[in-house]
Amino acid sequence: AAPPAGAGAADRPRAMQVLDRYIIFEGDEGVVVIDQHALHERVLYEQLRKRILAGQVESQRLLVPRPVELSAREAATLLDHQDLLSQLGFGIEPFGTNTVLLTRYPALLARADLDRLLRDLAEQIGCGGPAPTRRDLLDELLHMMACKAAVKAGQRLTSEEIASLLEQRHLIDDAHHCPHGRPTALVLSQAELDRQFGRMG
Repeated sequence: AAPPAGAGAADRPRAMQVLDRYIIFEGDEGVVVIDQHALHERVLYEQLRKRILAGQVESQRLLVPRPVELSAREAATLLDHQDLLSQLGFGIEPFGTNTVLLTRYPALLARADLDRLLRDLAEQIGCGGPAPTRRDLLDELLHMMACKAAVKAGQRLTSEEIASLLEQRHLIDDAHHCPHGRPTALVLSQAELDRQFGRMG
């Protein structure tokens, strides 16, 4: 388990990572267990969505454009939706039949596997079924991008990363659910713990 984060700090909980996937600390209502992936996914989703709606997506421009090999269909799908991808913070240019050049990407997704992310974006945009509205498609892509870029279950976090994630929890609108609706945290009250340990008196 990662060491306790924020030890001795009055303005943040004393927290630790267990099983490389959960963050545990004592809260006002009892012991709080955080799903690190679900919470980080929610944080990224809300940050991306707010910046896109405000037209303030920060992009990281590549000094040397990065070639990404795709299928011909995937490449065509991305190039047909360059304006949508630009709104998300991506810069895509043609580079042959099966390759595109990535010129910029959303700065919030710096830790993501960008090649895989572009393939997933192409698949999501080009999936069959009724054509979604631009707004619905944008929201679907935001869900997917946040999920792909969030810290994973099984990923060891430093004390600083744990503290940062918990601080961001208080800055988002819905810290209780990931974008897919799963809970980000469980709370075990003292009464519940006492019952489990037979402390009924």
